[in-house]
Amino acid sequence: MANVWRIYEGRQPTVGGPWARLSLSEAIAAFDLRPDDWVSDLEETPRFGDRKRDLTYAGYKYIVVEVEEKEGQEGKWRPGFYKSRFRPEEALGRLIQQAMVTQLGRENVVRVQLRPTIDSQERDALRVTVILTPGATHRLKGARVLDAAVAAQERLRELGDERFPFIDYATEAELVEDGSPQS
Repeated sequence: MANVWRIYEGRQPTVGGPWARLSLSEAIAAFDLRPDDWVSDLEETPRFGDRKRDLTYAGYKYIVVEVEEKEGQEGKWRPGFYKSRFRPEEALGRLIQQAMVTQLGRENVVRVQLRPTIDSQERDALRVTVILTPGATHRLKGARVLDAAVAAQERLRELGDERFPFIDYATEAELVEDGSPQS
């Protein structure tokens, strides 16, 4: 398994355990990793920014994937740490999208957009908009849509995110009609 870490700049790169554990193939797909994204061996914890300062107050700045010895050898990847080009906010979206695609099928999902929101009790929540391919609404029925909602909620829990996901589905054309922001 590959460990996914959210990394701070400075002296203390992370606190606690990994943010997520994925198979190497899932990590490569989710974070678009390439062999030249390698930053260090397993014995050397990667650090970024001013190593003399504690910069945890500034929040997470990077995503680093730790490829363990065994999985690295099986997948023909050098064991060590690989820095993703995606920021932590984007990484969350990619991990939620991966969970949704697993349930709905790659042929049905263009992308996923995330926006913070609040629920009816004024607790933090997450608005998840799944942008579907044309014709996907006719292919997606009942159980798959419910399984996707459960998968999104489970993925958030795996990542230590307690927000409830409110899930909307739309096509690109519907987003344009509604005047919704596109990204």
